[in-house]
Amino acid sequence: MKRKSLRLLSIDLSARGFGFVLLDSRLGLLDWGFSKVSADDDETFVSRIREKVERNVPTALVFENLTPAKERATALRRVGLLVELARHCRLGTCQVSSRIVRDTIGSFTKAEMARKLALRFPILLPRVPPQREPWMDEDDRIQIFDALAFAVAVMDPANFA
Repeated sequence: MKRKSLRLLSIDLSARGFGFVLLDSRLGLLDWGFSKVSADDDETFVSRIREKVERNVPTALVFENLTPAKERATALRRVGLLVELARHCRLGTCQVSSRIVRDTIGSFTKAEMARKLALRFPILLPRVPPQREPWMDEDDRIQIFDALAFAVAVMDPANFA
């Protein structure tokens, strides 16, 4: 009997939208990007995720395990939308903590994590954001690496080094 490969659509939520990657256990990194979506436009958010699910047929959605906090209200609402979409599309879900990601990747800053992931997935080297200063906003491209880190932590934690 032929086993179906694990295909993860990993999503990292941000205030400006979401980063995503599609990682297949046999084929590797298939798709990635950042989609800008207003915090109050849940309909567009769900339709963009649904489009990715229908086009790529993942086996599961992966996203960060967020702790409830007032400043994360939009992200928590969208996590609920992701869970509902996964249920409707009969997909698995996996929530990953930032601690698991740090332990898997072996990085403590997002910049370090992005560089390590880009070395493992060289096609993403041009996407690594420049080093930011403390007063600068986070580059949207970092969401791609956050989403990839979630997927790697689920799919291949022992072999990442």
